[in-house]
Amino acid sequence: MTDEQYKKITSAAEFFNETARKFLTTERGLHAETLISSVARMSGSLMYRSFGFDEKFEPGTAVLSDKANIEGPKLMNGMYATLRQLGHKIGEENTNKEYVSAKFSQLNFKESHDRLAAFFLAYCKAASISFQDAAFGASIATAILIHDCRDVLAIEKGAAIAIYGFVEGTKTAPYSTGQRTSPPAAPSTPPKKPWYKIW
Repeated sequence: MTDEQYKKITSAAEFFNETARKFLTTERGLHAETLISSVARMSGSLMYRSFGFDEKFEPGTAVLSDKANIEGPKLMNGMYATLRQLGHKIGEENTNKEYVSAKFSQLNFKESHDRLAAFFLAYCKAASISFQDAAFGASIATAILIHDCRDVLAIEKGAAIAIYGFVEGTKTAPYSTGQRTSPPAAPSTPPKKPWYKIW
């Protein structure tokens, strides 16, 4: 990774962190599980967009692919690496598997996408950052949010919620934001795992 690429990714992480906090705040403040889940979903969704799949897939449907099975775990690894840099002894072995679920978020995938996608995509265009690098930036932002929410949500639980968000994002056809993202491409070969399986 070049220095320029690293700077772009970390700048994206900062923007995504701030944007999510702004647009997910309610009259009751921020809900940790929803915040973490939503940014993780967008991380996965940005990675999905990097695959170049045909945009004719019905939004919200599961799109099974080997690409998701290969690239998705990289988002999880980036999250873990960032959390360890922030001082947490966390990895797959001590993540609370009971929290690998969407049920803890107050928003579903579409609602998270509706609130954040347009801003995340606009940033990608303005910053001339690839969807893949932006996805890594969002995975870093997810880790920072998990760290910042640690007083109300244990790191082991927040990481698990994020993992499910990465899975949802990388394996769900995104909804329209009124913006064209990339030229359509042929779908990949059939997957080897069900979309809901953790890597």
